Amino acid sequence: MPAEIVTETCPAPECNLTEQDIEQFLEEMTNYIELFELAFQRAEQLEWSKAYLRGLLGDTPRKNVERMALDWGDKARSMQHFIGQSPWKPEPVTFIKGWWLRRWEKWMGWP
Repeated sequence: MPAEIVTETCPAPECNLTEQDIEQFLEEMTNYIELFELAFQRAEQLEWSKAYLRGLLGDTPRKNVERMALDWGDKARSMQHFIGQSPWKPEPVTFIKGWWLRRWEKWMGWP
């Protein structure tokens, strides 16, 4: 076992996305998230799901709910409530995801 811990085993890949690529991705991601609108009981749950995913995909170095919310100018307590205590059932999310996945598979010509 080595005596020294190597923290960087390989360099991160170079990012060559254009601003247009990122804007297109954000638009597509927003459209995807909005497919799940009916799975939430309240409109703000959809908005908090967008904020949470934005935080996970953002460049916040430590991905905890409070840090992500603060970095994006959101209310940390409200996001914490959404993640930890907001009532919503996973079954509608699973159903919607499965329905869209089957549509996509048909569109791709998969059996």
